[in-house]
Amino acid sequence: MDSFKIFRNISFFQELSDEEIAILANMSTPKLLQRKEKLAEPGKSFNQMFILSHGLLRFFFDDEDGVESNLFLPSEKEAAIMESPESYAHENERKYIIEAVIETQIFLFNKSEFEEAAFQNRGIYNLYIKSLKQIISILKVRTEQFCSASPHSRYEEFLETRPFTSQNANRKYIANFLGITPNSLSRMTARIHKKRNERKK
Repeated sequence: MDSFKIFRNISFFQELSDEEIAILANMSTPKLLQRKEKLAEPGKSFNQMFILSHGLLRFFFDDEDGVESNLFLPSEKEAAIMESPESYAHENERKYIIEAVIETQIFLFNKSEFEEAAFQNRGIYNLYIKSLKQIISILKVRTEQFCSASPHSRYEEFLETRPFTSQNANRKYIANFLGITPNSLSRMTARIHKKRNERKK
């Protein structure tokens, strides 16, 4: 696998020089995750960062009653350098599971090595900051949606802005991600299809 060529074609890396791409490619470890294969889970150490080349992941945890809560559903269309949610808060105890929804290609980076490269290369540093800002922006939008938007509005925006995820993710995951029940999601889908059919007439 030619990591340099793959990295050069990832849109998120377009602002990096060939030298910076080579640095990242040389320190990366490719990993192909099969559907439902876990990348990180409670009780196991995970001190790495990663980027998706293609595929779809979900970040979720189980509450005290064993009910899943899906926090993130990142796809190749939303490229960023990611890590486990606990890493952002420097939490030692891990509760999040990172799992492939479909076959997913990722590239892993040792966190310390990546941060050292960022300190020494301005392009990689800017990429790291861009990733953090993007993740903060995603959380901001999700918070605002849950505070002010109706479930139907959340679903319509999801369909409009995340077609890859809506086509490839299990409907149960999508419903949970949006904070609604699978039955409610089915009813909303039926209403949206009905509206679209009426417009075509």
